[in-house]
Amino acid sequence: MNKENNPTPEGDKKPEGDGQEDNKPVTFTQEQVNDIVSKRLAEANTKAEKKLKDEISKAVAEAERRSKLSEDEREKEIKAKQKQELDDRERTITLRERRADAKDALSDRNIDTDLVDFVIDIDEDKTNANIDKLEKAFNKAVEAGVKAKLAGTSPEDYGEGNKPKTEAKKSPTGLRSF
Repeated sequence: MNKENNPTPEGDKKPEGDGQEDNKPVTFTQEQVNDIVSKRLAEANTKAEKKLKDEISKAVAEAERRSKLSEDEREKEIKAKQKQELDDRERTITLRERRADAKDALSDRNIDTDLVDFVIDIDEDKTNANIDKLEKAFNKAVEAGVKAKLAGTSPEDYGEGNKPKTEAKKSPTGLRSF
């Protein structure tokens, strides 16, 4: 940790040595606490004032720029801004609709609906194509998983006179020992 986040009073500084830390709690006087708090508040206020001044200067610059525009230019700018807002809204609504449709399609195909983010697109045809691709990949992965789980050796058929690979040892008398 740096010293700004964990200040220690000047008289309580630890000597640098073997690298082991004392587990003793550090105590502060009320005056030290007040100094630390006032320094942090001053830093926060300075940052907030700087940010506010920057925002004010940007707003003033924008107001000056707009005041220099003609009436037609202002109208064009307002219309362009409104058109951009409408386009953004339409895109958001379209994506929301595509998400709902894709969830339904995934659910109908027995695919987890958490995968919807991987298939949605603004274009409905592209969304459907993505769902088809996901379904093929999903089914292939499920099939491979099932085959892997079922893999193993087949049991041998011992019925109807088939001999096992390893015969029981025969004793010299001709009888089999078990």
